Amino acid sequence: PLYPLFIIFTSFPNHALLGIRISQVIIASFLSVLIFIMADKIFNRKIAFISSIIYSFYPTLIFFTGLVLSETLYTFLSFLFVLSFYFLYKNPSLKWIVFSGFTGGLTAFTRASIFSFLPFLYIFAIFFIRKEWKKVGRIVLSSILFLIFYSPWVIRNWISFNHFIFTTTDGGWVLYSGNNPMNKSGGGILGVDVKFPDKAKNLDEIERDKFFKEKAIEFIKSHPKIFFILSLKKFSRLWRLYPSKTSGFNKIKFSLIMILSYGILLPFALMGFFMNLKNFKEVFVIYLPLIFVTLSHMILIGSIRYRIPLLPYFIIFSSCGIWRVFQINKGKDFKKLIDV
Repeated sequence: PLYPLFIIFTSFPNHALLGIRISQVIIASFLSVLIFIMADKIFNRKIAFISSIIYSFYPTLIFFTGLVLSETLYTFLSFLFVLSFYFLYKNPSLKWIVFSGFTGGLTAFTRASIFSFLPFLYIFAIFFIRKEWKKVGRIVLSSILFLIFYSPWVIRNWISFNHFIFTTTDGGWVLYSGNNPMNKSGGGILGVDVKFPDKAKNLDEIERDKFFKEKAIEFIKSHPKIFFILSLKKFSRLWRLYPSKTSGFNKIKFSLIMILSYGILLPFALMGFFMNLKNFKEVFVIYLPLIFVTLSHMILIGSIRYRIPLLPYFIIFSSCGIWRVFQINKGKDFKKLIDV
């Protein structure tokens, strides 16, 4: 429910779109600061500076601030949650317990996508500090506060539907869109990758959601090979170098802009991703969103749009790769990149 409220309170009288766009630009600007803080705390000041500069001029992120979509707000809130969770992990004080739980709740109010990685942040953190019982207790307390902050939505769903619905009633449709006999591309475009079944039109929300989930699971079980191939296609759609033909942004100029930004950074991001795996315990907070959101979209549907919230982490890793190359070119000893 949060993004509709955001639209209501940021719309200017007679100039609704302008107000929304200005508000999203402001939010996106603050995210540049958060990226700097995250990269500085996990790595070093120079990598933080590179990350913030790249983010500030990244074309796709600038483009999305002008669209009335939840991406800008969700990207900001989800990154703010991850940053606060990192501070909680390193220094489990009361303020970070409350702040991480609160920002996690706000993020979940914006989009249910956070549940693809949020539980794993808590699980991995508890595993890494399992011998420090006081810290474990504070991590658990943060998760409890998150559930408390988020509970009004679950209560609202119970009152409205008389059923326990943790997120939304669209999950079944999304799963079916990406896993049905019509889907050949890994997307979920109505009329191309999926057709709305006539049988589902007369069902209420709860029954329809259940119907789509059952149909999708039935398809996956009976077509494991096709499901695997579709998963690879969804991965490709999520991380592709240029927009797909069905996106509406398939002109040469869009492809060139994306290749000259994302395409150039991709090798550096892969370098940063793999060279920091040895320090996974210290930097797992920027790995898990990338890993688990990617895995979730390999099951659901793939699209460049869904990687927008992942770009801050992608940019940080690419900055690590750039800094590594810069150090090698200077002939410096580069045995230890990460200063934690």
